Amino acid sequence: MRALEFWPVDRPMRKGCDKQSMLRRFRSIGFFLIDTCELSVDKLQPRQRRISTIQGASTLPRRVRELDPTRIVIVKKTVFKPARQSLTEAGFGDRIMNTKPLPFPSHGNQRKFRTMIRRLVDKDRLRKVD
Repeated sequence: MRALEFWPVDRPMRKGCDKQSMLRRFRSIGFFLIDTCELSVDKLQPRQRRISTIQGASTLPRRVRELDPTRIVIVKKTVFKPARQSLTEAGFGDRIMNTKPLPFPSHGNQRKFRTMIRRLVDKDRLRKVD
């Protein structure tokens, strides 16, 4: 939300913060947030997490097809390859905006994530103007 300037960069976003208005605004400009895995994987062992990510990536085309986005950004290094492969095989490859993974915006990666997502969004805006 900070990357798209829906939330002030210098203001902390506390746990329990009501994000509904930001999510509505996010969706109103054509963005959707889709988790690769439909169930949480953060407490799984690394091997099981990889298996769940690969299985989750196989369901992405169906979910993406329902939303029919014009642009797709894949976040997180461990998700990028299986998600990109699954979406490309399903015919969505030309909609994927990033050629390398964006870092997951936690554990010190927030600033890098914001910079990278802003660049992609700005590049997309410029492309639409041309």
